[in-house]
Amino acid sequence: MQIAAINFRNGFRKAFFFLLAGGTGFSLYLCISNGMHYVFHVTEVASAVVATLLSALPTFWMQRRLTFKSDQPKRKSFPLYVLLQVGNAALIGVLTAVGVRIGLPGAVVFFIAGIAGAMVSYAVQAKLIFPRP
Repeated sequence: MQIAAINFRNGFRKAFFFLLAGGTGFSLYLCISNGMHYVFHVTEVASAVVATLLSALPTFWMQRRLTFKSDQPKRKSFPLYVLLQVGNAALIGVLTAVGVRIGLPGAVVFFIAGIAGAMVSYAVQAKLIFPRP
């Protein structure tokens, strides 16, 4: 029974820190994308892509250290994380373009696309970037 309790607590801890780190990155993404679009009048797609890439560095550090407690060398995990974020930027850009095309407001599209990116991000990080030994 002790092992099940440890796994449950570790799963809860990982979920908590993923939400904390991911929530911080998501908040940065939302602030940057909405600011670029509504304050500086940059298109929705460009705003979403730039915001995704700018929020990647602080989120990488938090995911690596807090969520996954990874001891993978940064020189190995960071390039993979950057590739993931480039892929996420493409995914979010496409979803944003589709949302704009069907007439959704930018703020709604940024939110929906960001959630989709976060789900993909967690799966890829857990399996490929910061795998458990």
